[in-house]
Amino acid sequence: MSRLRIAVLADWWWPNTVGGAERSARSAAMALAESAEVAVFVPEVADRVYADGPLTVHAVRRPFARRRHGDSVLRRGLELATAWSLPLVASAQIRAIRSFDPDVVVATNISRTGPWLVRWVRAAGLPFVRSFHDLSDTCWRRSRRRGTGNCATVCRPCRVKATIMRRVTPPSTVGVCVSGFVRDELVRAGLVTPERSLVAYPLLGAAVEAPPPPRRRPDGTLTLGYLGRIDPVKGVESAIRTAAAYRRQTGTDVSLVIAGTGRPDYLRRLSDLAVAEHVPVHFAGVLDIETFCARVDAVLIPSLWMEPFGRVAVEVGSRGRPMLVSPLGGLPEAAALSGGRYGFADFGRPESAGRALAELLADGPGRQVVDAEARVDLPTVGDVTSRITVAEGVARAVDRVLAERRDVRRGRAT
Repeated sequence: MSRLRIAVLADWWWPNTVGGAERSARSAAMALAESAEVAVFVPEVADRVYADGPLTVHAVRRPFARRRHGDSVLRRGLELATAWSLPLVASAQIRAIRSFDPDVVVATNISRTGPWLVRWVRAAGLPFVRSFHDLSDTCWRRSRRRGTGNCATVCRPCRVKATIMRRVTPPSTVGVCVSGFVRDELVRAGLVTPERSLVAYPLLGAAVEAPPPPRRRPDGTLTLGYLGRIDPVKGVESAIRTAAAYRRQTGTDVSLVIAGTGRPDYLRRLSDLAVAEHVPVHFAGVLDIETFCARVDAVLIPSLWMEPFGRVAVEVGSRGRPMLVSPLGGLPEAAALSGGRYGFADFGRPESAGRALAELLADGPGRQVVDAEARVDLPTVGDVTSRITVAEGVARAVDRVLAERRDVRRGRAT
């Protein structure tokens, strides 16, 4: 009996540009490869086939493709415009997938090839699983953020994209969403239904019954940390201002470790702000999570946009580091899943965020602190009955669509 053949569709793959979505998609593909033949199909500037462990990756040339994730504005614009207006851009990928002859198709983030791959899957009548790592199907910018504000609902221009994806998606699709927040938003947009979707998290933390109190250094100083992409949308400037507010309010000497990469001009801007706020800042570059947590006493997660999940929150919380978190998107779920000590604050109000940080770091039995002046509505956390990983969720979804296919065929046979 031949092995099950699974085609995985993605925008980027190992080792090109790897972020949280790619890590989750890869873990799911690796898990599927334990019992099936799995091939990954991604758009590229040139054709090539290579192995990624047990996976066979087909990088297929598409016109006007970006050379890297953060390419020029012109190239990014050309890729977006052609991906959604020209079916031709996906034709080579469709031929490659058809040649693989899959039994089931699993799609992750696929904005770089527009709606055409999903439309082909629907026309071919193949069992289909869609793994939603963000809200990109509801927003041309993929972030649901415009200018300096977040879009609470899908705006009129972006409804076009959501409508296109809703129409091309097979009705029998099972969706796997990386947070309850993402699923709720996709349900509102009509892209999934509660009955044919499930929540599966990129990362789960080990429950901590009694989180250890924040460490105190022998000299009485406090080292705060930020870990992630160094970009304005991540709120790093707000982290510096919050650290400065905490120092003014408590009289504690504070330093800040910023780990990650960013544009040189933005790093200089942050450095100037730190000097003005009298907060010593160390730009540590890329650090693994263990090294980062060993260097800091508490962590700031000040994102300004609606993060689909928030991997860093789980990683630092499960290692006993208290964290002050922006209560946007899927971040509250990630904080709750971490098992650690956490608080929520509006980082746009550094003084009140500083007070929330002081309360969080005070010794006490409570695990959750909410800034009373934040004036934000916290998403419901803990209403998901099953806490599983993306890899487990995709596997369950694949089993479901294949079982439904078998049931349909038995019905026809009788």
